[in-house]
Amino acid sequence: MESTGKAQRIIIGSDHVGLPLKEAVVEDLRRRQVEVIDVGPYSGDQPVDYPDYAQLVAKKVLAGEGDSGILICGTGLGMSIAANKVPGIRAGLCHDTYTVHQTRAHNNANILCLGAWVVSPQRVSFLLDEWLATEYEGGRHQARLMKLERPAIDLGKNKSRSQFKLGVSLSPNPSIFGPLLFAGDLKQGMEKAAENGFDVVELSLRHPADLTIEALQALLNANKLGLSAIATGQSCLHDGMCLAAADQAGVQGAVERLGAHIELASHFGAAVIIGGIRGKFTGVESDRAHQRQRALEALRACAEKAVEWEVQLLIEPINRYETNFINTAEEAVRLTEEAGHPEIKLLLDTFHMNMEEADIPATLKRYADRIGYIHFADSNRYAPGLGHFPFDQVMATLLEIDYQGVITAEILPVPEDQSAMQQAGNFFKSLFSTDIQADEV
Repeated sequence: MESTGKAQRIIIGSDHVGLPLKEAVVEDLRRRQVEVIDVGPYSGDQPVDYPDYAQLVAKKVLAGEGDSGILICGTGLGMSIAANKVPGIRAGLCHDTYTVHQTRAHNNANILCLGAWVVSPQRVSFLLDEWLATEYEGGRHQARLMKLERPAIDLGKNKSRSQFKLGVSLSPNPSIFGPLLFAGDLKQGMEKAAENGFDVVELSLRHPADLTIEALQALLNANKLGLSAIATGQSCLHDGMCLAAADQAGVQGAVERLGAHIELASHFGAAVIIGGIRGKFTGVESDRAHQRQRALEALRACAEKAVEWEVQLLIEPINRYETNFINTAEEAVRLTEEAGHPEIKLLLDTFHMNMEEADIPATLKRYADRIGYIHFADSNRYAPGLGHFPFDQVMATLLEIDYQGVITAEILPVPEDQSAMQQAGNFFKSLFSTDIQADEV
């Protein structure tokens, strides 16, 4: 068969009974130019235990080493049971193309389980066609999927939905910064945010003058939304105004722009985010040391302005591939203390934490009293639930540390704005509701 769909990487394993079918599947996939990671076994001379291979493939899929996995034993039953013991795995046992399509489209299965006594090598190619070609539909299915993790993320008897404000990140202007919804159409973005059950919006602004106080307040009022925070990274990305700029003009521009953002935020009780606006260091080591010192002084000036206007500043650690200046929560806390302004809170983003924090729950617990804001984005920066990030662990930890604040979806508009908004809204609803409306069936 020819290659189906986009290029994929698949991790495959079996037991000794499933080995002949595994070999046929590996050959078939490689013929399609699909990258295959075969974890074994490679010989049927000795019996092996299917749970060992199920766990190995499951953990590799969760670690992002493959786009999906395939597990094979005699009936597929043992493999599916073992794989589904691993949190975050959705292993579908399939014997025909219909069940393959359904488990991909409705259950967002990330592992296909096959029975070598049920599916022949001649027929398996048709199942692989369906597995490679079918995409998850999202929508009404997402709330149901999240209920699979319900025991881990249940609010509990003493918790309330009202302890969280749920938001989404928008922008009034198009931007080269990708994780924004309805960028350039703020009116529609707010309307859709309200329709999908959000309480607040976070606005990514290039310049405070992009919106008047009156116009912004009118939009918020019309949609019964609050303004949670102003993100400021566009000033650095578009205008070169960065706290770590190599030239003093860029640093001073960033301080002045942040000052204007602080004044705007004060009218709405919103926070101001120092994320991408800090930029990154360039040049040799001595240049970087000088840039860091100027950035530190600039941060002090912004913090003093924020105190004066009674606005909460948030500092966001960003992954090493986007900046070399503050990648971890520890580095962010150290910088705020060095600046003499420990009142600056942390904004922790799951997308960045997934790359930079060795133990995410431990980080949340360690800095529980310093966390002021949370961003939810999945491992691929899509809406929560469309990757492999362990939101169940994060949510359980946020409940444990009694976090009471904003959780905002800062996500890419994939497949497009409205679907991404709906996906994020459904994900949040799944955390706090056990009801499925009749019209969602």
